[in-house]
Amino acid sequence: MFKTKGEKALLAISILVIFFIGFAGVMGTGKEVNVQQSGIEEVVVKYFDRLPDDSNRIKAEELKTFIQLNKEKLYILDIRDEKDYNQSHVDGAVNVPFKKIGNVVRSLPKDKLIIVYCYSGQNGGQVVSLLNLAGYQAKSLSGGWSGWQSVSETPKVQPNSDTTPTETPTQTPAPESPSCG
Repeated sequence: MFKTKGEKALLAISILVIFFIGFAGVMGTGKEVNVQQSGIEEVVVKYFDRLPDDSNRIKAEELKTFIQLNKEKLYILDIRDEKDYNQSHVDGAVNVPFKKIGNVVRSLPKDKLIIVYCYSGQNGGQVVSLLNLAGYQAKSLSGGWSGWQSVSETPKVQPNSDTTPTETPTQTPAPESPSCG
């Protein structure tokens, strides 16, 4: 049914939007939410109308250069588990695990470009979409942590490992796709 990562990501975003609309109806007023009257439909349409050519993604090589030239203009958000962040992370990154993003969203800077990364790019892409809908400037690191490891000199670690960082063979980054950032 959904064969490409792009189709799967669009489905995931659609499901999230539908979930939040339904959740707002249940938790908000207890009445059915009219998508057109709530303004959500307009926000989603504007989001896709304004979607840049890079689909709010940044390649690891580009991020590495950006960090070297303009680190003060970035806010790097690592949404992996705390244990993996503690083993190794992008220099200067702040760790807020994926499930806790809602607790800190209001404290994120609106005057900086927020770079979000997870393990593979999937959750990072979801967070970036929601942050951009909420008015932040955000991009997802293509390939996530795996993509970063392909261009960085940080120790290579396996996700959720219980060992200290050790060198592992560099994995080939995931191919670029419109869905996975």
